[in-house]
Amino acid sequence: MGDAAGGKPGAAAECAGGRCAGTGEGGGGGGGGRVLVFRGWGEDKPGIAGAFMAVVARHQCRPLDMTQFLLEGTLMFTFVLKVLENAEGLMRDVAACADERGLQLDFHFAEADQLEARDAGGDNEVAISVVSPEPISPALLYDLDGVLLEHGCAVHQINHRSDNKRDNNGEYNKVSMRVSCPRGLKLTSLIMGAPLGGGAARSGLQRVAWDHGAEVTARWWDAMNRPNGKSLVVFGFSHVLCPYDVLDELLRIAGVDVEEALAGAPGEPAGLNQRKVSLLQGKPAELLSQVNPRLTPGAELVCWTLKRMGFTLAILTNTGCRSVVESVKRRLGIDYVICRDLEVAEGRFTGRYAGELTDVLFRKSDVLKLMADREKIEYKNVIAVGEPLKGLKAANARLVMETFGPMVYFNSQKQRDLTVALYLLGFNGTDVAALRRERREEKASAFAPPPRSAFTLFVVKVTSRLREPGQLRRILEPLAKPQGQSPPQVEVALVKQCSLQDGGICLGLHLRMQAADPEQAMACFSRECKEKGFQVQHIEHRTASTTEMLWRHYFQSRHIITMVQMPHISSATLRGVLQAMAAHDVNCVRIDKLSTHDLVALQLTVNLPGGLEVGLLRRALAEVSNEHGGDIAFQKDGMERWMRRLVVFDIESLIEQEVMDSIAKCAGVEEETRAITERAQRGELNFFDALKASVELLRGRPAEPLFRQVRAGLTFTPGARRLCSTLKRLGYKIAVVSGSFQPLVQEVQGQLGLDYAFANTLEVDETTGCLTGATSGPVVTPQRKRALLATIANVEGCEVSQTIAVGESAKDIPMLNAAGLGIAFCAKPKVQAATELRINQRDLSTVLFLLGVSEYTAERLAAQEE
Repeated sequence: MGDAAGGKPGAAAECAGGRCAGTGEGGGGGGGGRVLVFRGWGEDKPGIAGAFMAVVARHQCRPLDMTQFLLEGTLMFTFVLKVLENAEGLMRDVAACADERGLQLDFHFAEADQLEARDAGGDNEVAISVVSPEPISPALLYDLDGVLLEHGCAVHQINHRSDNKRDNNGEYNKVSMRVSCPRGLKLTSLIMGAPLGGGAARSGLQRVAWDHGAEVTARWWDAMNRPNGKSLVVFGFSHVLCPYDVLDELLRIAGVDVEEALAGAPGEPAGLNQRKVSLLQGKPAELLSQVNPRLTPGAELVCWTLKRMGFTLAILTNTGCRSVVESVKRRLGIDYVICRDLEVAEGRFTGRYAGELTDVLFRKSDVLKLMADREKIEYKNVIAVGEPLKGLKAANARLVMETFGPMVYFNSQKQRDLTVALYLLGFNGTDVAALRRERREEKASAFAPPPRSAFTLFVVKVTSRLREPGQLRRILEPLAKPQGQSPPQVEVALVKQCSLQDGGICLGLHLRMQAADPEQAMACFSRECKEKGFQVQHIEHRTASTTEMLWRHYFQSRHIITMVQMPHISSATLRGVLQAMAAHDVNCVRIDKLSTHDLVALQLTVNLPGGLEVGLLRRALAEVSNEHGGDIAFQKDGMERWMRRLVVFDIESLIEQEVMDSIAKCAGVEEETRAITERAQRGELNFFDALKASVELLRGRPAEPLFRQVRAGLTFTPGARRLCSTLKRLGYKIAVVSGSFQPLVQEVQGQLGLDYAFANTLEVDETTGCLTGATSGPVVTPQRKRALLATIANVEGCEVSQTIAVGESAKDIPMLNAAGLGIAFCAKPKVQAATELRINQRDLSTVLFLLGVSEYTAERLAAQEE
């Protein structure tokens, strides 16, 4: 790598001639079985990835990994390829492809075994969200990486979406980071800092964020960018859901000057509240009815959103104003309230708390555990919003943080809008805007951009062959800790970083700079980075007007294309998908690998041009799938993907057998049943008549021995156990709705841990224990499958649009079309034609990829379960 490929068009071809290639491991020759890595950058245009993949397919290379991101219209991408022969020829053709499009390239080789070792490193990873109403400064990122360096953590990925810029969303700037941590590091130490002995201590992320006016959350990363659907969110009350202290409000109504009365009172929260309650002694209890609780801006949006996602919500507070808290509970749809009450005697406050619950604060950990245990929610999925550690001793605070999930700090005296909690919990600017539109809710206040003097915009790419702790700090040091008399004022308008199997990093920076000589300042930045061993391969000067509308373009019609193919995605499949996109002027915004090792699953985030008929692209992708054998799913990228909560299966998606055929075989009526099936397929029998004729053949057979034999022969579809286990741990409810028979469906329900099971019931003679040849109760028809899906959704408190249905036969079509997401699994052509999503790989766990759940997530959740 280096500057050899960083100049004018044509430089990439020179690099392909050997000068750049020779600098990497195994560089130079043809390298049979070698791994070639090439990185490129330049102006974003539709069709770039497809053009490169056409070259890769022509040379019969195997893609191992791909990644891509955009930085204000500048494309940065990386391909990792297994090259079987003629590496120089491949490099020349790739370089020529880059030259034709005005792109710059860099090549190097890496050994396959080293890539596998890096890929299987197994370090724990932490997801960090940093949210600020102020611009993101180099100093903030510099200091955060300083904390990570102290704890031995290396930045793996940085994502700063354009919709997470305050300039665009009118609310907050948000940067998401993923870092690898040494084994044994406690999350508490990373957030709060850790004592080293002798009075020394390591820094913590929270203190650094607060020093820069930002908020931060950190959690162990499970490959999901949002909280687990099976979560408990516990809010504080005063200065959290309500923008004031409720006890202070009651005292004000009672005519008490709170500040004067509390002068010299103990500062501990528990003691302070007790003192406030004592000031109410003798005051009429009816004053409490005059407290009209106002809600913090954003509180209704936050609670409505989390409830819609299926979260359990609670209020945990030390205020004694229980009736006030209960009224807020009803208004916001909160599930639990843990709150003391004020003692009243003869219509007046006694100045004491009522009952035996004398110190909720001291028992906070116990209360959180009780609520989580009652709801069967793992402690790591308990999220506290407010000041959950306030008043706790350091040891107790660490225990709470180690036991439970993310702590989202919020105090209305510091932050005006509770919506910041959504950003800290993984939501993005477009998500929040969509939620506001759905509720017809406006932002709390109009955004007025801060006044700025003239500034210059730069887009910068910095790369390194190695990924190690402290790199971000070293890169940003010239901007965060500049030398000289007049240091430039710099804001990080956007920052993104990706890492790949080759062990290196690619960092993109969009900088807003105010300086007497900005070009000189950037030259100094570039020179210092190079002196530290980094490659600054691209510096582009932009005007403000160039970038103002770019983010809107890339977020106007975002969709997700998911590709799955076993044993790996072929270059021909990739080429077909990318060329289909290019033919319809579809731009690829981001590429993410979903599989852990081999390139089995890939997720493309794409932007559709205005006026494109979605059906045309869908049909083009289906043709690629039919031709090359991979599964290609196309769906809208939006809040709908986050909000799904219920998955309904037909039984024959979960097991390998055709249920009626298995029963007929065990009953000795296989040929007769087959004849009935053939007549139904020819249209000679409708569903009811076919079912009635098949069941009639079972008359007189002992029910229990027959079903025992059928149950013993059941085998589950590959991936079914893994899929159901992962979905359960992610908080989904799971049902099986089948036109088969209840004893078999109940067996499947029990073995897979499903929540609901519906099927036909065969009538049994109570005297003989034999089948009568008839069914009892309502028959599960195709229309009833659809109705049951809606009924279960209603019971679970979710909309039908939040459901997923998986089936394989024509009888499933009504259910598949009614669900928010219908998936045809190894289905007949008629079913595939009737549904938008289809999977033909005989592994049911690939459904996870369509939900955006990576293989890493499933593996991590499985390990936790074990």
